[in-house]
Amino acid sequence: MALGAIAVSCAVALAALIPALLRLAILPAVVLEICFGVVIGPQGLGLIGENLILNTLAELGLAILFLIAGLEINPSQVRGEPTRLALRGWILSLLIALVLAYGGQALGLFPAAGFVAIAIATTAIGALMPILKDDGLLKPPYGPYVLASGAVGEALPLVALSLILAGVSGFGMQSVILVAFALTAVLAISMADRLRRFTLPPVFHDTMASSGQFPIRLAIFLAITFALFGESLGLDLVLGAFVAGAVLRALLPEDLHDALLDRLSAVGYGFLIPIFFVKSGAEMDVGGLAGSAAAIALVPVFALMMLATRGVPALWLYRNVLPMRERVALAFHSGTQLPLVVAVTALAVERGAMPGWCGASLVVAAVLTVMLFPAIAARVIREGTVPGS
Repeated sequence: MALGAIAVSCAVALAALIPALLRLAILPAVVLEICFGVVIGPQGLGLIGENLILNTLAELGLAILFLIAGLEINPSQVRGEPTRLALRGWILSLLIALVLAYGGQALGLFPAAGFVAIAIATTAIGALMPILKDDGLLKPPYGPYVLASGAVGEALPLVALSLILAGVSGFGMQSVILVAFALTAVLAISMADRLRRFTLPPVFHDTMASSGQFPIRLAIFLAITFALFGESLGLDLVLGAFVAGAVLRALLPEDLHDALLDRLSAVGYGFLIPIFFVKSGAEMDVGGLAGSAAAIALVPVFALMMLATRGVPALWLYRNVLPMRERVALAFHSGTQLPLVVAVTALAVERGAMPGWCGASLVVAAVLTVMLFPAIAARVIREGTVPGS
């Protein structure tokens, strides 16, 4: 256990150090974390195995990742047209994903078409947020559209996943549960917004810089509470954590948003979130992937399916609000996927609905999107160079 803890902490540190030292490196830290997880995992050096403490920290890291994503989304920026287009875009994405997934299954390329469709219809707004911030792309006019697209591309797949996991027999009950959860979330956000105007703001201001760090402790409490509440209803924990971030944003005085995000980012990206990605890499079936030429060949196929599923709606629906270069960038940003792909494939493999090699192919394809798509999008926006032109 001690050796495993040392290996994980070393992987976390190196994943941050290597991009900092090699300034020309295009590998984001999250990709390195997954790669290091593969190296030190059971199919690599075997330094880490099943570990309750590591599992708990990884689950908490996943919750914090989506808590930060929910906290980052500013409703005043994305409401209206950005949200309407994002909703229409995801519905179109789901239709494209279903056609591609069931088409691929009919051709015998891969099984578990339902899970594949949900996986390729996601957007990694949690992983994209620091990249967008570093690239200065969160401001209008582009920022609200990419934020809304990412938020919808992360929340609605979770709803669809919950319905798939419920199965045909439990579909009706799960729909009722989702509606109840949505109403609870809206009520909690509304109450938080009202409460912000009364007694709590001085508490936030007075303790933000103190050793007590009450806002941070409240954020962790909300993330765990909403995540466990969602899980108790048969939903995935990330949906609850995402809602917790929205509740926290409504509760927190606006002038403290940046300060809290800085502190949560330090806790999340500095410690807990990397553990989730290292553990995800350790659990990948790289042996099954490496032993199958078909599985390896599916990696670029899945990556292109991800881009087509999320990118085509961006190119078509946003033609009246964004110029071509920003639509192309939005297509690549929306097609960037990873955390939910990891979560969806892990659930599918665990339930026996998807073989390990297929899950590994999807995850590696998602890793490719994180490595390549944000960099292409940033170049398109900055230089106005559309790929292929």
